[in-house]
Amino acid sequence: MPFHGILAQLLSSTPGSIAAMFLDWEGETVALLTAVDVEQDELKALGAYQGIFLKQLRSLCSNLDIGEPQRFKVEFAKRKVLSCDVKDGYFVVMLVGAETNEGEAWHHLVHCRQDLLEEM
Repeated sequence: MPFHGILAQLLSSTPGSIAAMFLDWEGETVALLTAVDVEQDELKALGAYQGIFLKQLRSLCSNLDIGEPQRFKVEFAKRKVLSCDVKDGYFVVMLVGAETNEGEAWHHLVHCRQDLLEEM
């Protein structure tokens, strides 16, 4: 599946990356890859919750007439969760360590988004 290859490129190009997921509008995992041993069911739940947050953010942005949200971050003491809208409700999520260079991670995530768009 080409989506796995795109996520593999994202993980290999981003130092400190832990996992990457491509999800549909219902929060169902289309593709998931990990760079380290992490419980996949927990990652799927994390991705689904990111979908809920993104859906609420889309609604809020629509009500405020400020345009579609493109990306957002949830930051924890030990991890960051970076999420990026792709299209038609699909989105990509990357889990990284707190020490990860966020600018570099976003840069690679934007390229991942472009690659996913080309495959859709």
